[in-house]
Amino acid sequence: MRNKLTKLTTKKPFRKSVAHLILAFFLGSFSVSQTLADTPPQQVSVAPAGTNVDKAVPLAQLQAFVAVYERIRQNHVTPKTDAQLLQLALEGLILKLDRFSSYLDAQDMAALQQDTKGEYPGIGIEIVPEGNFIRIITPIDNSPASRAGIKPGDWITHVQDETIKGLDVHDIVQLMAGDIGSSITLTILRNGETFSVTLTREIITTKSVRSELMSGNVGYLRISLFQDQTGEDLITQMQALKKAGADRWVLDLRNNPGGTLSAAAKVADAFLTKGVIVTTQARQIEDNLRFEASNADPSEGLPLMVLINNGSASASEIVAGAIKDHKRGQLMGDTSFGKGSVQSIISLPQGAGVKLTTAYYFTPAGHNIHLKGIEPDLSVSNTDTDAQDDLQLTTAIELLKSTVTKK
Repeated sequence: MRNKLTKLTTKKPFRKSVAHLILAFFLGSFSVSQTLADTPPQQVSVAPAGTNVDKAVPLAQLQAFVAVYERIRQNHVTPKTDAQLLQLALEGLILKLDRFSSYLDAQDMAALQQDTKGEYPGIGIEIVPEGNFIRIITPIDNSPASRAGIKPGDWITHVQDETIKGLDVHDIVQLMAGDIGSSITLTILRNGETFSVTLTREIITTKSVRSELMSGNVGYLRISLFQDQTGEDLITQMQALKKAGADRWVLDLRNNPGGTLSAAAKVADAFLTKGVIVTTQARQIEDNLRFEASNADPSEGLPLMVLINNGSASASEIVAGAIKDHKRGQLMGDTSFGKGSVQSIISLPQGAGVKLTTAYYFTPAGHNIHLKGIEPDLSVSNTDTDAQDDLQLTTAIELLKSTVTKK
């Protein structure tokens, strides 16, 4: 076999082609910006021209881009339209930024909107690409994934017997999508061993907060996901538990993958009466945010134990970090996942969008836990595979029982 070597060259009207292509790319792609999951409900602001970026246009790089673009357009074995090529360029640009930024088509955007409302179709797992595979952050409570025994930290290597190696985030999401009632087979890697599990897609309804009065007057509060109404729901259930006799709290944030930043701030505020809850630091000054606790105290200062594990991520870590730094309660369990970045959702035409990392958040003591996680005050692991033997919860309850409460 003999390879034909050619040079990437451009014709005389190159500068005009560059100008038209770049103008079409930016004017035809970006539109109104908004914020959704993992970021506060505020408008994303576009930076003024020249803010924190070089004013000079990198003409050489643009020339190389257009040269490659034109060669693909003319010579690739599979013909593609300009619209298709520009979308591929956009997806590739976002893919290389960081693992939490991604391109979202119209279906992905609709699903993201549903997530914050608490109902969406699927199998109920939160995932993040890492290396050649997908890491499972956590299964959602009472979902097909959780009922099948999928655990935080499991790896997905194949979907429907098709390897995910080499696929980008968008392709992986599309591969896992399907109609309600249809089945999907995942190949799971856990502790060096692989096994397959077949799940049936269903409507995932995530009731954000549930509660229970346990022995020793312990008010158990479980938050599975941070949604729009999580803060209000938590306070309502705390009030009901106090009327039933609760005089101490267990806040269970295990296997909670996160949600909205504003909801996390409201939950932390339910236990704090002063001080910073969380701050964010971004390139744009207007995206630097600061949340502070109010004087109200729905928790009434009662003893508090917070449960975390390696499936506790993002908004969960904001709450856990605030409780720990203010010494409001003790953290028990395993080191959390370590997602300390804020994603903003930018709307594009035809319902598509971009999930873009725009800031890092910091705990009240100034810690950025991104890719590090939060260590518990008391390290206790659930080593038994029997779901009925919850050593972390039983230990927390026993410790709280020995705590003197204010009357």
